[in-house]
Amino acid sequence: MKLDLRILREVLAWKYPTDDEARQFVRNVGLNPIRIKFHDRADLTWFSILEEASRQGEPRVRAILMHALEQYPEDEALQRLLRGDDVRSTAGQDIASLPWRGRGGQTLEKLLGKQSALVHVNFLEVGVRRAQAVARIQGADGSLGTGFLVTGDFLVTNHHVLPDRGAAAGARVHFNYQKTVDGHDAAVEELRLDPDACFVTSREDDCTIVKVLGSPSARWGAIELRTAEVRVDDRVNIIQHPGGDQKQLSFFHNHVVHVGHGRVQYLTDTLPGSSGAPVFDKDWRLVALHHSGGWITEPGSGDRFFRNEGIHVDRIIDVFRQAR
Repeated sequence: MKLDLRILREVLAWKYPTDDEARQFVRNVGLNPIRIKFHDRADLTWFSILEEASRQGEPRVRAILMHALEQYPEDEALQRLLRGDDVRSTAGQDIASLPWRGRGGQTLEKLLGKQSALVHVNFLEVGVRRAQAVARIQGADGSLGTGFLVTGDFLVTNHHVLPDRGAAAGARVHFNYQKTVDGHDAAVEELRLDPDACFVTSREDDCTIVKVLGSPSARWGAIELRTAEVRVDDRVNIIQHPGGDQKQLSFFHNHVVHVGHGRVQYLTDTLPGSSGAPVFDKDWRLVALHHSGGWITEPGSGDRFFRNEGIHVDRIIDVFRQAR
């Protein structure tokens, strides 16, 4: 029975919230701290710890759970994880919704990281506007991906989604493929691409930019391509068509963990079909083009981590200049 790593990470972050506690735990279970990134946020530290344990196999992850149970034998959440039950508090509340508390039961500071997670309520409205420019791409071969409009009725997506003019000519683009506020299917607009008017691609930076027929920006808007700064510990949100499904937003556990060499790596969730999705910062500025995930190499270090990765917006701008 495979453990739920998301819940285990949350529980351990509450039980061992400080850097010293996490480091002592790592030593106790025999993990190499050199291969673990310790952050000022407990959830990110425990993500790294469980990532390293997962690399060594399920028995190592289970050993972490068992060591925590040795220290907290009466903890209901840990017991439920061991049994494979739903992890909920005695009040029926999801464990992930409970406030963080230290060993002595004291409530920790409200701002738990270097940056506040609070945003103005217009965050929601601006996000909806950005989402209008995001579309599903369906290839002639049935393949699925995501793309987004930028100024001039150009669609941006990955090279591996639309690798050549033939693929672009045979593709169909679906705007407004999503749910309404009432939970119904929205009216979808299907458009075609015009690679003869403009098509530019970069295999190295996994980016394709192609003209869209039908002047879609007049109805769906466009996302501005502008140089942006993104740093480790920033929060990034991805509007996408995961699995080719209706449009969705991913913004839980959404921290940036690496920036460099034209790549941005983050913990924000994606699925196959999300390739080509726009990655935004908390102010809804485009910072990257999502393109891959899984066990990927961190540029510069050569180490492999279980993450998602996007192409930095500056690289996309470089490709876009070729289309002008």
